[in-house]
Amino acid sequence: MLFNVSALLNEPMGAKRRHTLDAEDRDGSRPVQGAVRLLRTGTGVLVSARLIVEAELECGRCLVRFGRPIEIAFEEEFVPERDPLTGLAPAEVDPDAFRIDAQQHLDLSEAIRQYEQAALPIAPLCRADCAGLCPRCGDNRNEGSCDCTIDDDDSRWDALAALAAQLRQEEDPRGAPEA
Repeated sequence: MLFNVSALLNEPMGAKRRHTLDAEDRDGSRPVQGAVRLLRTGTGVLVSARLIVEAELECGRCLVRFGRPIEIAFEEEFVPERDPLTGLAPAEVDPDAFRIDAQQHLDLSEAIRQYEQAALPIAPLCRADCAGLCPRCGDNRNEGSCDCTIDDDDSRWDALAALAAQLRQEEDPRGAPEA
C-alpha cells in the first residue's frame, strides 16, 4: 500500500485525500480492502484507515490453518524523513513514528501488519463447533471419530478427592448431614 504524497506535503495543513483500497498486501499474498483518508498536518500526514484484511490463522483446537477477514481501524501520523520545502530533517521526531521515505512515498504495510496482529483473536477457532484433536492419538475429530477409548478416570484428581472426602468425614463423623 504505497501512496505518493509529494503533492499533499506541499499543500497547506488541512489538505485531504481519500482513497479506496481493493488491493493485495505488499507480498501479494492476501487482499486488503477499505477506505483510507490522508490529512496534511503540520509535521506530516495523518492516515485514518478502516480496512478488512484476510488473516491466515491456525485453529486453537484442531490446528487446521484457515483464513478469516479481520477488520482493523487506525489513525497514525506519518512523518517525512526530510521536510519537502527545506530539505532538512525534522527537529524532534519519535523514533517509533511511521515514516514517509525520501521519495515522499507513504507505505501503509507496516501499520497494517501491526494493527492486524493486535486484532487477531487469542484462540481462533476454524468453526464454533470445532471438536479439536483426540488427546490420545491426535486425530482431528472434525474429520471423523477415532478408535481410542477415553477414560473418565483422571488420577491427577485422586489426592484432592481424598481430601474432600476426609473433610466431609471430619464435619460429620457419622456420615449423616447436620440438621
